[in-house]
Amino acid sequence: MKIYTLIEDSKPKGSAFIAEHGLCLYFEYKGLRILFDTGSSDAFVYNATLLGIDLVKVDICIISHAHDDHTGGLAHFLKINKDAKVFLKSAARGDFYVRNVTKLQYAGMDQSLFEKYPDRFFFLDEDTEIADGLFAASVNKHRRLPLYSSLMYEKRGDVLIRDDLSQELNIVIHRKEGVAVLTGCSHNGLLNILMTAEEKHGPVWAVVGGFHLSGTRRMGLQTFQEPGSEVQAIIRYINDKRIRKVYSGHCTGEKVLERLELMARVKRMQAGDVFDI
Repeated sequence: MKIYTLIEDSKPKGSAFIAEHGLCLYFEYKGLRILFDTGSSDAFVYNATLLGIDLVKVDICIISHAHDDHTGGLAHFLKINKDAKVFLKSAARGDFYVRNVTKLQYAGMDQSLFEKYPDRFFFLDEDTEIADGLFAASVNKHRRLPLYSSLMYEKRGDVLIRDDLSQELNIVIHRKEGVAVLTGCSHNGLLNILMTAEEKHGPVWAVVGGFHLSGTRRMGLQTFQEPGSEVQAIIRYINDKRIRKVYSGHCTGEKVLERLELMARVKRMQAGDVFDI
């Protein structure tokens, strides 16, 4: 199964593709054309054209969570594609904020889309088999949450509370080699995601997505870094479980990604990349 990277934070030097802070993936599964997240803008449309992907023919769009670097292109997709179902968690309709260096910044999706396209959205509250062997999956908490989750908030009425992460989902795909997991930002913690996938679906074969293990002021966020022990636990888990294919980028963090590349055979994703899982 080929994964097409329509949006990533970086691109190969000299590439014609557009890179932006965000994530958008495309793949085909059992005759279905599937879009996973939409990046921050309409840039994924341009990149899809370069890759020969006709977004009009997409059957399903799955949204990992409501943050605007994953849903910013959704309005453009809904204009282009008149039929695709959009799956997301019910909780993703909330008002979400992220704390940057000086203030809280709105980070949720365009709420007007729910009123403008009421028949296109399908809201999930539980793990759901969207297609044969393809699941929208939630996460059980086996370990502590990543540090970044402490910067995430939801506004309910006039009250600002910590985001409980119920807005988040991952994709789990049953393959003959094992389970493939696609994740947007891993705010629930990569190890929590992988452990849950294994206990519910079986051994994990492949992992694709952002891991959110560090951040810098350059990103407009408070500086944070997951402890080295947590990164080492991830490396050990990938190696011990013999997860054969791991592709990451977006929010993983440059220095952490270099360490994962060296010690766990993790491969870097960039805009325009096409790879098999």
